[in-house]
Amino acid sequence: MGFKTKKVFTWIGIVLLIVITSGLGVRALFNYINGKKLEQYLADLKARGRLFEISKIVPSCADQDNAALLWKAAESLLILERHDKELLARVSDISEWKNFTPEEKKKIEALIEKNRKVMELILEASTRKCFLYGDLSKSPLERKLPDYTLMIQATRLLIVDSILKAEKGQTEEAGEQILKGLAFARLSHEEPVLISYLVSMANARMLVYNLNRIISGKELSAAALTRIIESLDAESWRKGMVRSFEAEKRFSLETYNLLLRGEILSGVNSKLWDRIYYWIIRPVLKSEVIWLSEHYEEMIQTAQEPFYRNEKAQLGSSSEIKIPAKYKLAGLLLPHLYTVILKEATLEAFLEAARAGTAGHIYRIQRGHFPEKIADLVPEILKKEPIDPFTGQPLIYRLKNNTFIIYSVGSNKKDDGGRMSVMTQAVMEKDDDWSWQESWQ
Repeated sequence: MGFKTKKVFTWIGIVLLIVITSGLGVRALFNYINGKKLEQYLADLKARGRLFEISKIVPSCADQDNAALLWKAAESLLILERHDKELLARVSDISEWKNFTPEEKKKIEALIEKNRKVMELILEASTRKCFLYGDLSKSPLERKLPDYTLMIQATRLLIVDSILKAEKGQTEEAGEQILKGLAFARLSHEEPVLISYLVSMANARMLVYNLNRIISGKELSAAALTRIIESLDAESWRKGMVRSFEAEKRFSLETYNLLLRGEILSGVNSKLWDRIYYWIIRPVLKSEVIWLSEHYEEMIQTAQEPFYRNEKAQLGSSSEIKIPAKYKLAGLLLPHLYTVILKEATLEAFLEAARAGTAGHIYRIQRGHFPEKIADLVPEILKKEPIDPFTGQPLIYRLKNNTFIIYSVGSNKKDDGGRMSVMTQAVMEKDDDWSWQESWQ
């Protein structure tokens, strides 16, 4: 190698050294600056009482009060073969149940009996005071969670068993079982992860949907109907949503904290090159923590507002969250919280329509006929007139031929005559109402 070639390589080495040294210096400077900003930001959050440990978000839960312990036992006992799951997946309401062949119904009945102990455990769990499945002392990625697929399937079993009871004329017993399922769904959303809240909401909606079909056109006592009204509490679900957002925020902060400390997280930085990458971008991660935390704070505030007054949620539910391109991890950790707010409003619509519809039953027992308008239910049966969470106006009530329908206009804010598409996931142009009917065809 000639002298000139050596000189060239020497200069290349010097330039590379300067570039690397300069890059490391810039990284060190930004790491220091962003570290100080993050330190100050977290200190401000703590001073304002907005930096919670996960144990502060979740209520204390003694073993004797913990419904999750009974659910763990139910998980271990639930017996579902592949063909059982396929059959059970078709069950969502009575209208589908009526389409089952006699042979399919026998298979479902056998499946219920095979899992009778599972349902007994769920019904017992519904009487407990709290639900805590995972160990809060463990990191978010190590914390064990319920099997949510099994929870949905077990809820379907509970619904079908209630349908069978109603078919045998045991309407009040069937209704009580649905209400206990709803109580279990409310408890299970206390597990401090967003997926738990979403599954609980889906189960609650399915239970209320079927409760209507079980009791419509049936003669129930005023006491049984009053218990139904008392069980349909929309406010607890909004509070639960806020708590789940708080928990999800804490989960994200803990994940970032582990990365900033250089700990190895399965599936994130378990490979050497991943660890090098996260070390290099640590200054960006520190600013990303602030951005993500502020976004969660905004969502937590938004979640506390009724949907009809929540312009941000109405606009955000139909659009993508704009995450700065440099914040890669946020794209993985940040769920679409506006959609969660929309789903919660849908559940509120179901619950409010169910309360008003059940109150109409009580009115008929007392007066011999259904009310002419919802306002007639106030104040003897309902303390206040239920409103549509999507409009802030009274629910629509139509009385015809000694039967009625009461409904919310849904997220499209259009009166579709009470028609609804049960599997709605977002804003729909039609059939977006959420209704309770006295007579189902």
